Amino acid sequence: MTATDNKTLASRVYEAINRQDLATLDELFDPHIIRHAMGEVGIERARAAVANAFATFPQRRFVVEDLIAEGDKVALRVTVHGVPMPPGEPLPLILEIFRIENGRVAEIWGAGTLRRPDA
Repeated sequence: MTATDNKTLASRVYEAINRQDLATLDELFDPHIIRHAMGEVGIERARAAVANAFATFPQRRFVVEDLIAEGDKVALRVTVHGVPMPPGEPLPLILEIFRIENGRVAEIWGAGTLRRPDA
């Protein structure tokens, strides 16, 4: 896949997440996807993470602000909208790297600034 193909794939992941379209995520994620930050392996865990993200704030939306692709990796900067924030606070931010293999996301490394509601 080209860098453009990989960037398109990464964008499609967040489009599917925003629609809570788990069937499309099944197509975009490797069945044995590794989510390093969470220490999780497998599509079922990734699906559960999407469901949980919207359980707390159903109006949550992710906006891909930047995509940079090189080789089999795509770096993303994503802002999170639709979650309550104190006045003057910046939007929560997610930074991720996707590794693409055989046209699917095989690994994700990430970090973010969104705090849990009970934190």
